[in-house]
Amino acid sequence: MRIWASACLLLCLPASASAAGLFSAVHPTLACGDDAILRTLSDRTISTQQSPAWRRTLMRQGDCHNVTPDIRWEKIANRNGLPLMRRVPPVPGLPPLYFMTGEIAPIAPGPTVAVAAEDRTPPRTPIAPPAPVAPMADTPTGPQHTEAEDSPPATPPVIVQPAETPRPTDIFFMTRGFQKLGSLILTLMLVCGTGWVMVLVLRATWRMARRRKAINICVELAQRHSPMLGRWYQNAHDTRPGSASHTSWGTYLDRFAHGTILPTLTRHGYNTLWPDIHKTVYGHITAMAARTASKPPATAIPPSTYHQDMNQAEYAAFCSQWIEKAGWEIHPPVATGLGSVIQCNRNNLKMLVHCWMDRKPVHDDVILQGIKEKTDCKASVGAIVSNAPYTQEALMLGKKHRIFLLHHEDIFKFVSGIEVPDVA
Repeated sequence: MRIWASACLLLCLPASASAAGLFSAVHPTLACGDDAILRTLSDRTISTQQSPAWRRTLMRQGDCHNVTPDIRWEKIANRNGLPLMRRVPPVPGLPPLYFMTGEIAPIAPGPTVAVAAEDRTPPRTPIAPPAPVAPMADTPTGPQHTEAEDSPPATPPVIVQPAETPRPTDIFFMTRGFQKLGSLILTLMLVCGTGWVMVLVLRATWRMARRRKAINICVELAQRHSPMLGRWYQNAHDTRPGSASHTSWGTYLDRFAHGTILPTLTRHGYNTLWPDIHKTVYGHITAMAARTASKPPATAIPPSTYHQDMNQAEYAAFCSQWIEKAGWEIHPPVATGLGSVIQCNRNNLKMLVHCWMDRKPVHDDVILQGIKEKTDCKASVGAIVSNAPYTQEALMLGKKHRIFLLHHEDIFKFVSGIEVPDVA
């Protein structure tokens, strides 16, 4: 019996608890979703000083609603001294609202009568032992009703405890500092990554520009020495019977690179790029030397006057005419890597004239070539004739090695003024 009584009590507890936890407004009042705005609107001192438009704006901002006493509410929290209530039953779109403390009151529970089923049988009365009958007294017949049976049963008390929503204690959820720190770190990582990529792109572009500049310098040097390179290419690939060529084309390329290209690159500050560009430069030089070697040799036709469109052979023939007119015995001009060489003799005096035609100023590499040819031929006088001016380095180098740097307009006067054989 005790077990059945406990089960019935447990079934009755939820209904009683829910009924005891319901509240309603004492009179038509105002409830808001923001407790601070509710306090401001409930303060009559502040409300009387403001306009109705201000009150409507504040109600719209605080999500305020007019509440009537017929609406039931359930208390879910007590924050900042104000009860936070929610609608029973819930209404979609209506959030929990704050009420002033004196504007809300619990609903008093009414008498509850639970009838399981209609009992159609008459109530049974217990059979009591016969009592002594008092004389001269009428005993009532039928069921006896007492005062205790007429009063409704007392409702068991229900303790309603305020359900406070536990606030988080973790600092990550209490403050947004960690989130801001993570965003800052992510932003810094993105900025640093983008900057590093830009630095890599700029460095690669700068290196490509320097390589292109160095390759152009090397190709320009090869074009200036194209006759010599063509002759070397022809000697290295000469397969005719009786030709004894023991020098390979690679040896010629290395000789030209170490003797001409690398000093020029060092002077311009591009010598560190040579390991990266030497294959490309060798390819350009090989192709240009092959084209030069395949061309037939041009026959030198002595021109009567100078003109800018003449080639190197015509320019050497033009200079040799003036030397011959000055009374010197000349040999036919011999083409070299840089220009042509004219060997001259007069009164047992040997003179070597190096002819070079170019549209740009004459550099020191032409002067070095003239010094080498003078030393190999053991000539007493060495001169370089050109149609272009000379650079400052070329002038200093010629003065140091006693090489006369002349223009073709001055060659006749120069060779005519040499009279004695001991001129050095």
